Amino acid sequence: MEPPIADTRRAESTSSRTSPRRAALAAFLGTVIEFYDLVIYGTAAALVFGEVFFRDVSPQVALIMSFATFATGYLVRPIGGLLFGYIGDRFGRRSALMITIAMMGAATVLIGVLPTYATVGALAPIMLLVLRLVQGLAIGGEQGGAVLIAVEHAPPNKRGFYGSFSTAGAQGGTVVATAVFALVTLMPENALMTWGWRVPFLLSAAIVIVGLIVRNGLDETPDFKQVADNTKNRNPVRQALGQHPTTILGITLVMGGVFACWYILTVYSLSYAVKSVGIDRTTMLWLITAATLLVVLMNPVWGALSDRIGRTKLVAGGLVIEGVLLVAYFGALTTGNLALIFVAMLATTGCGHAMINGVFPAFVTESLPAEVRYTAGSFGIQLAGVLGGFAPLAAVALEGSSWGVWSIPIICLVICVVGAISAYTLVSRSQPTTTVPEVEPAPAPTV
Repeated sequence: MEPPIADTRRAESTSSRTSPRRAALAAFLGTVIEFYDLVIYGTAAALVFGEVFFRDVSPQVALIMSFATFATGYLVRPIGGLLFGYIGDRFGRRSALMITIAMMGAATVLIGVLPTYATVGALAPIMLLVLRLVQGLAIGGEQGGAVLIAVEHAPPNKRGFYGSFSTAGAQGGTVVATAVFALVTLMPENALMTWGWRVPFLLSAAIVIVGLIVRNGLDETPDFKQVADNTKNRNPVRQALGQHPTTILGITLVMGGVFACWYILTVYSLSYAVKSVGIDRTTMLWLITAATLLVVLMNPVWGALSDRIGRTKLVAGGLVIEGVLLVAYFGALTTGNLALIFVAMLATTGCGHAMINGVFPAFVTESLPAEVRYTAGSFGIQLAGVLGGFAPLAAVALEGSSWGVWSIPIICLVICVVGAISAYTLVSRSQPTTTVPEVEPAPAPTV
């Protein structure tokens, strides 16, 4: 029997000309750019900014101040999540994501041309801080939006697989950024500190242009099209905060462990390995690059597995595994044995971090209705980002405590366990809004 004309028109109106592969590619490239910009800032904060922008203080104080500017960008990320969530839930995902990528790129390139403390004095760190805040606002809207364009364009039974590419881009950007900085650190010390550190920031301009071109060709997602008529004359921020506070809290606790472990692994441990253990910084950067590349490769594997066995058990299990392996990694780090450090780092990233990273896009998307997904999802993720952003700064302070460096991974493990419990108890499950014609939906995940 022929389908009713009205149903046919509705299906046409909510379908997308953008294929799941193209949407996943756009999400991947966009987050590559955003996290390339983010990671080169974090790497420069660990290795360069203390000397370049914070003079006339001790090296330890300069490092703390440098990490403090890194952390302040995270303070405004929840604001960015609400701002761009409002735009994305009210006017469309594509509009919000075009703005975020342009903002992030502009701020990063401008950091590359900033005058230093030696040139303009205290004005230099102030300008650095302002541009870091712009970065924070942009990435606050980027993560949640990239997740949605990948997952909402995907067939319901492959949302885990396609969604995984949105977060694989984050690690892809980390790989590129760390590799670029590893090459830059081969320069003579004087050249690195005077102009070499600027090169990774200026290279961002070329990458941003590619990202803008790819995203400009995207169609709006089917899920947003289906609820677009319901977005008029309403406030998605008020609706998200008023109707979904428990889910937002659960997302925050889940992602808090993810972010804390990741930035301790890639930002703080880099500084600790170079300054306290005595490992060559270029060698350490290459180790981090290889371990991060493993996350890119494993993300789709875990995402596809979640389409078969469910999201929650992988998210919770990945959190606990990452927390335990981070403790083992610090044990290896204190030995100074490069082979042991590398193996522990690979295990932490591939078996722990990648498991959560590949699954959480579909996990978060399916926990919220389409009308508030961008706002509520982004806000929860970015509240967790605050914890992750301050993790390197807190770690520097904890290093001198009575427990010493061991207090850092132990606290991260506790945070991960809390997140794993929250995945089961606080994050509700919601059915996908859109049904894709001629594709059999996956069974609801069992938890």
